[in-house]
Formats: sequence, C-alpha cells, structure tokens
Amino acid sequence: MNPRITSIENSIAYDPGGRNIFGLLIADQLQLAAQSLRLARRVGIVSGFYIPDASVSETDGPPGAKIIGDALAKLGVQVDYITDRWNAAAFRALDLVTLVEPADYLTQARPTHLVSVERLGRGLDDRYHNMHGVDVTETTAPLDAIFLDAGHRGITTIGIGDGGNEIGMGKVFQEALASIKHGPTIATTVATDFCIVAGVSNWGAYGLVGALSVLTERDLLPTAADAARDIERLVESGAAVDGVTRRREATVDGIELAASLRMLENVRDQIAPSPLSRDRPILVGVLGYGETGRAAVSLLSQRGHRVCISEQASVTINRGSVLAGVETGGHTIEFLRGCDLVVASPGVRSDSPIRDQLHRRGIPVVSELEMAYQLCDRPLIAVTGTVGKRSTVELMTRLFQHAGRSLSIGGNKGKPLSELLMENKGEGPLVLAVSSFQLETVVHFRPDVAIILNIDDAHLDRHQTVSEYIRIKSRIFMNQSRGSAEGARSDRSDRGDVLILPFDDPRLRVLARKHRGRTLYMSTRQEVDRGAWLVDGQLEFNVDGSRERISLTPCETGATPLIRFPENLLASALTARLYGLSPQQIENAIRALTREGVEM
Repeated sequence: MNPRITSIENSIAYDPGGRNIFGLLIADQLQLAAQSLRLARRVGIVSGFYIPDASVSETDGPPGAKIIGDALAKLGVQVDYITDRWNAAAFRALDLVTLVEPADYLTQARPTHLVSVERLGRGLDDRYHNMHGVDVTETTAPLDAIFLDAGHRGITTIGIGDGGNEIGMGKVFQEALASIKHGPTIATTVATDFCIVAGVSNWGAYGLVGALSVLTERDLLPTAADAARDIERLVESGAAVDGVTRRREATVDGIELAASLRMLENVRDQIAPSPLSRDRPILVGVLGYGETGRAAVSLLSQRGHRVCISEQASVTINRGSVLAGVETGGHTIEFLRGCDLVVASPGVRSDSPIRDQLHRRGIPVVSELEMAYQLCDRPLIAVTGTVGKRSTVELMTRLFQHAGRSLSIGGNKGKPLSELLMENKGEGPLVLAVSSFQLETVVHFRPDVAIILNIDDAHLDRHQTVSEYIRIKSRIFMNQSRGSAEGARSDRSDRGDVLILPFDDPRLRVLARKHRGRTLYMSTRQEVDRGAWLVDGQLEFNVDGSRERISLTPCETGATPLIRFPENLLASALTARLYGLSPQQIENAIRALTREGVEM
C-alpha cells in the first residue's frame, strides 16, 4: 500500500467530535476505493442530510460530493449527482445538476460506481436516525436502496461517513454499535464495498480525492479559496446550516471553516512534492525565533536556502546569518506571501490567524521536525509515548556506547533535529524523543525504527480523547513501508521499516493492523511471536525467527539490574539488536550499566 495514502487516511481521521473515528477506521479502505475509481466510467454521487428542525440541509456532504465529482470529471468520468427533494436546494446552490429521487437510475444510467457522502443509511429498525437518535425517516428518501440494489448488480459502492449512521458504515457495524453514542439506535446496516471513515465527511471527500491525486500523479484537489467559497455559497444561497450548531454559518459539524481548510491543505501536503526537494534554493519563512526557530534558520542557511524570520518580539540574529528579511512585532501575510515554504515553531498555534492565511494561499506550513527530516540523510530512530521517551533514548545511547557504537540524541526537551544535523557529520543513527505535539503536523517524517512505549490519559486538554491521542501517536509510523523505499535511510540492509509496540496494551497492540512495515512487540508478561520479552530473569529475543537469550541475573559484583521501567529496557535492547549488536554485546552493556548503578 502507498504510504502517502496511508498517511492521508490517518490525517482525515482527526476526531474533533470525540466519536472514536480512529477506532472505526478500516485500514487501506481509502486506497482500495481510489484504485477502484480509477477504473470508473460513470459514477453516481449521493449526498444530502436534511435537518428537520431547521428545514434546510446541513453543510457537511454536498461540498464533499462536488469535490469528488469535479475530480472525476477531470479524469474523464461521467458524474451524476443524486439527492432527494429536501436537499435539492443545497445542490442548486453549488450549481450541480441533480437527479432528485431518480427511478430506475441503475437500469437507465448503468453506472460503474456509486459514492455516498454523508447520507443516512437505515438502521436495524429499517428507519433513519440522526446522531442524537431522533427518527428523521419522514424527511429522508430511501436512497440507500440504490446501494443495496447495486450490490446485486456488481456495481462498486463507496461510502463516506463520520458517525455510524451513514451509508457505508454498516461495514463497521459491530464496532459502531459499541463505540458511538446512541449506537444501537443510529448505527446503519447498509454496507458498501469500501468505507471511508473521517472526522467530518467532507474531509473524507478530501481524502478520497487526495488518494486519487497520488495514484494519478496530479493534484485534483480544489484550492482552499474554492473550497471555502463552496461552503459559503451553500450557506448564503442554499440556506444550509451547521448540522451540530443548527446555525446558518459557514462551519461544518460545529467546526470553524479554517479547520476544514487546514485539513484540505494537510491532504495536499501529502500529495505534493516538498519544496525542499527542488534542485534549487527556495525562500523559507520561519515563524518564531526561539530554540527550534534558530536551529531551523541555521540548517536552512547551511543548506543554501534563503530564509526570512517572522517574530512577535525583537530578535538578535546569530552571527554570520544571511537573511532575506526579518519582521518583528507580529506575523503578517504580506511579509510571508512570497515564501515557497514556512516553518512554524511550536509556539505558533496550528489555528493561529497567520497559519490560516498561509493555508488559504496554498503556502505549505511544516514543523521544524518535518523540515529537518526532509534534509536528513542519516538513519533515524524515533521514540514516543506518554512517559519514558527521554529516559529510553538515554538508555539506548548508553547501551550503544558500551558496545562501542555511537548514537546522537535529541527531540522533545532536547536538541532539535536541525541542530543535530549541523553538529553531527558521522553516519551513525540519530535517535529522537518525539512528542504528540510534534507528531500532529508531520507529513513525510519516516523513521527507520519507530517505537511507541505506552499511552495514558494525558494531554486530553489538547487531544480530547484517548482514541485521538493514539491516532496522533500512530503518525510516527504512518509513512513506513515493508521494503526499503526510495529515500529510505538505514544501515540495516533491506529489512524494511520497523515498528516496536507494547504487546501488553491491547489499545496499542492493534496498531499493527495499520502498519505497512515489520512490527515487533515487547512484553513483560508473555512470549511474543516477534520481538523481545522478559521471563524468569531473562531477556529473550525473536527478531528473525530464532530465539536468543540475555541473562539478567546478578553480575560479578552481586548487583542485580535495576529494572523499574521494563518497556524502556526492552525497546532499547530490541533496537540495539536491530542495529547489529549481538546478544552478548547487549548483555555486557547491561552488566556494565548495572555495575554503574544505572536504573533501567
């Protein structure tokens, strides 16, 4: 599977409504749906969700349907838009010629595919319910019957939904019942061949068109300005309302328009070549001149790029820096509008006005971690988790050092990757402790070895739910693949990318289903098929099909290893084994650390 599409699939599962979207996601459905659409000749697109107490349509659905239709038309596919009489005004507002409750559509038009975007499917009681469990059958034409009929005719069907009650979500019916509010009442039984789950159904449309763009190697997405204009037209001319707030405003599911535009540009970032891949210097804006901003400026300048700095406060420029410009006292689009790329420091919020303005103008915005990764030619190990990131990379470094190997460490609460790249000219691996805040905005970031240590109920003030927190953590491996892909940086021959997960936590263990590389497990309770585990004072490995053992019994001084955080030790030892340290070298290193009184 294409890692770019896998990353898009993860991105559109951003879950602002707390509906456990990531838990409903079925891996690879986005790519399979897009691959199928490449063979389409005629496609019927169904949408429209009527809000009875507002007597109008909602803003989620028709804009996404239009985006998919426009993309298919560019590929030479004939498109039909289908809705019911209650939602016809919304389609007219978008200038879409629509078939209203067509009789015998499948027989007369003979489409090869049907696509549904935010359209209700019937529940167990054969009636239609909104997200609150309210029966809305009287204002919902049974357009899902077309999809049920299509299944008997060999017509490919695709459903896009965000809550469990939409056409297509019958494919995840059992999971929907268990994990969504009012699940037993609202969950639809109508499945489709492919089901795309997103935080907002319009975002699912962005994702599908993004996947088509990857497969066809052309940008089929609308501009941010055009996408915004469609939603605004839907409200102004179609009198549509936000389905959550019931207000007549250009928001979707209670989410500001700017958030949808950020998602659109996030998907575009996944399909477009990075400006840093060009064979010429580019102009890069750096938002914020703190520690990461300074490191970013230095690395970019060292690599020959022109840099301009935008900072709220006054700045003192590093000696020797040659800049294209500096602005202080605030960030302005006038100063940054000529940039090919903008690097945002952690202190510049993703929903800040300047970033929204950059998105509307199609200027890519990345983090320092992402920018530095794109300029990195060294093997990379990345460690994340709620706790233990920093202590794990430090332990890993000491294990390597005692075996005569070197690692350079940085990341969260340490040196930025940009600084590591300037300081270290060798060829050994770099190891980073990576936070969820950093992972939120990665695009191409792809470590050779990715490690997720643990998960806890932390940072929920920012991530809202544990499911969303796990989705963000999973971005550490979203770009990994089974083989050595173009541009991969590894001294581990052709083993491919590796993900290390804690087997003992079922919430994290299941992430292996979404991984495209090799997955190894670590356990403190039991033997695993592949990975490392602790049993009876022994550390055992099974990395390539053969078992190996390391003794953790007292060393010659009588000291016993101080193992307080076994996941840290398992992850460090397993990584050392992947990078060629023998079991004896690892055992000797652990014994040396034990003599030094190092806690593991």
